[in-house]
Amino acid sequence: MAKRIKMDEDERFSGVLADLESIRQDILESGRLVELTGTEDCDFAVAFDRYGRGNTAEPAIFIKIQSAGDFDVDDGRLDDFEDFVVSRISDASLEWTMEVKELLGDDRLVVLLINGEEC
Repeated sequence: MAKRIKMDEDERFSGVLADLESIRQDILESGRLVELTGTEDCDFAVAFDRYGRGNTAEPAIFIKIQSAGDFDVDDGRLDDFEDFVVSRISDASLEWTMEVKELLGDDRLVVLLINGEEC
C-alpha cells in the first residue's frame, strides 16, 4: 500500500468494502459493541489506511469505535474485541484477489480509536 487508496472509487476493492460492512453489521447486530461500550448509542467502522507521516507511514487497519459518552473497559476486553475484528478480516481476506492483498499490504498495524483517540 504505497499510497493512499480510495477504496470507494476503485471497483477492485468492492469485495473488501462489502466484507468490512458485513463485519460491521455482524458486530452491531450481535450486541458485541453494546456490551463493550455499555450503551446502544455507539457505532463501529473498520478502514484500511496508512498510519504515520510521509515516507514512514505504514499500512494499517483502523478499528474505530464511536460512543455517545466515555466508557471504561479493561485492556483485556479491548484486546479481545480487536482480535475478533482482525480474525474476521483475516477470514474474509481469503477470498480477496492477490492484487488487492498486495495493494493493502501484508503486514498491517492495527490501530484502535475510541471516539477519535488512539488506545
